[in-house]
Amino acid sequence: MTLFYILLAALICYGLLLLFKQQALLKDRVTNLERQKQETEAILLQFMQQVNELTDGEEKSRPAAPVQQQSRVEVVLAEESGRPEHPSDLEEPELLDVKNQLEKGADLDQLARSLNRGAGEVALIAKLSRKTKVARR
Repeated sequence: MTLFYILLAALICYGLLLLFKQQALLKDRVTNLERQKQETEAILLQFMQQVNELTDGEEKSRPAAPVQQQSRVEVVLAEESGRPEHPSDLEEPELLDVKNQLEKGADLDQLARSLNRGAGEVALIAKLSRKTKVARR
């Protein structure tokens, strides 16, 4: 009977050893995935900064059309297409200021779902973008 208890204790110890090995492997995997995630976020941040710089450069290089001329063009286009005559009559998508919503305590996942975007994209828009107002997709 003593031999049975010794073998049972050895089996339990071996099972615990396997569990600790699995736990260590999982911790290593989680650490590796977190490192990859941080690298990916850093690359994405650099990309968004470059896109912001490009769009800012394009906005500065474009000559701004006079407002009256632009509104005339919109009225002519509206008449041709059958849309409302005045630009103010056009339905504009509702813009949400992502940064302000998050500062007020809105849930990131819920805000992302309401905008039909990913949570990471919304977080990056709030953190990096100069234009934090976003329309639904």
